[in-house]
Amino acid sequence: MRGNAFVKVGAVGVAMAFCIFFGVSLATQGTERIHGPLTKPQAGEAKQHAYAAAPAGKPAGANAAGPVPKPQAQRPAEAKTKPAMPEDPAADTGINRVGNKTGELLQIAAYHGIRLVVSLFEALSP
Repeated sequence: MRGNAFVKVGAVGVAMAFCIFFGVSLATQGTERIHGPLTKPQAGEAKQHAYAAAPAGKPAGANAAGPVPKPQAQRPAEAKTKPAMPEDPAADTGINRVGNKTGELLQIAAYHGIRLVVSLFEALSP
């Protein structure tokens, strides 16, 4: 191989690495914006959620940390209630149209940007 080919392969590798890390960063930011910050459980939190076995001769509720849940028969009002359904957003609001058009514009820009990068790499290769 010629020395120029190694430079091209290196440039493609750097560009691919940038795209992958940038995509992961965008996905993480989007997920955090919708679901809240992503945090790892601390060592103390992991121990709080661990189950402890009850000693022989004692009921399981006597050793458990926290309140003992009530049986289903004692909670009839809670069992019969259904969760409220969120309201459907209006489909034809101005904000939705602006968001949809912005999304379409970004898709078109990404498509043509990818085509530009591909054509540049095709022009560089013999």
